Amino acid sequence: MEVHTALVLTVQLVALFSIAGALLLYLLCKVKGSRNVSLDPRFGSILITSADTALGLQLSTYLASKGCRVFAGMKDPHESLPAKLLKGWMKARENHLELESNCVIGQIVPLKIDVTKEDVLREATEKMGAHLNAGERGILAVINTAGTVFRGRIDTQEFQEWESMFKNNVLGCLRVARAFIGLLRPTRGRFIFLGSGSRGDGLLAYNASRNSVEGTACALREELKPYGVSVVTLESSGVPAESLFKSPIPFTISDTEGIPTQYSAEILTHSSLQVIERALFDPRPFDSYSLSVPNTKFQCKLPCRSEFVRKSNSFVQKV
Repeated sequence: MEVHTALVLTVQLVALFSIAGALLLYLLCKVKGSRNVSLDPRFGSILITSADTALGLQLSTYLASKGCRVFAGMKDPHESLPAKLLKGWMKARENHLELESNCVIGQIVPLKIDVTKEDVLREATEKMGAHLNAGERGILAVINTAGTVFRGRIDTQEFQEWESMFKNNVLGCLRVARAFIGLLRPTRGRFIFLGSGSRGDGLLAYNASRNSVEGTACALREELKPYGVSVVTLESSGVPAESLFKSPIPFTISDTEGIPTQYSAEILTHSSLQVIERALFDPRPFDSYSLSVPNTKFQCKLPCRSEFVRKSNSFVQKV
């Protein structure tokens, strides 16, 4: 082979390998970049397993106001007080958004969910699938707000209360994970559970159940790691245990007869809600986040009848 021909072939081979190497590097960067992209709440869905509580209602309305589609789990999604409050909030918000065209439009879908009943959870997954858009392969996250707390000393508390806390807090966590993992694998989404942190007398059995949730989350995190599904716990030492699961809070703005009652869903501070946003949308979430962040509350007054008044960063509505 002539020297000139060998040189030409060498240059061609070098060029070919350079192109192949550049293409391979591009594909590797593309895959790595796709794993680090933050989730955009406006292009996905989030499940709140219990909006029967004030905390669940607050999270549902807060995330919907950020542009999320929120599946709000309820034991009665039609006639219960929380269902009526969410319906009033959505109607009032729609009326408000008609006046502000630049507002982000979210959505709340009430859904029957009971974490103690697997058949109800299976039906919920089917209904959620029917609400997803053609391009959606699953949901972005599941926030398990379902649970219960009973305060009492170990020597006086009824066994039935222990059983109820473990049934709802621990077994409910496992049932939620099994029911909705199929909707999180395609999106490499995440489970978010309420972890340990509550302090005070009479919470021994309750804290035992929450520590069990922490252990469950840790084991589940390892099991789901190959699928890219994250498991996050929320440390709640700054939030009283009863506040996590209490019903919407009624109050009256006037003593005048005929003035309707208002209901409040003010549990977490605004900074704590921002912590939950990080737990939802951080590209590489931590295993645990703390809700103990002092700041002003995100106020959420929920109506059954529509009247919408916006003041600063709060929703104030009549029932």
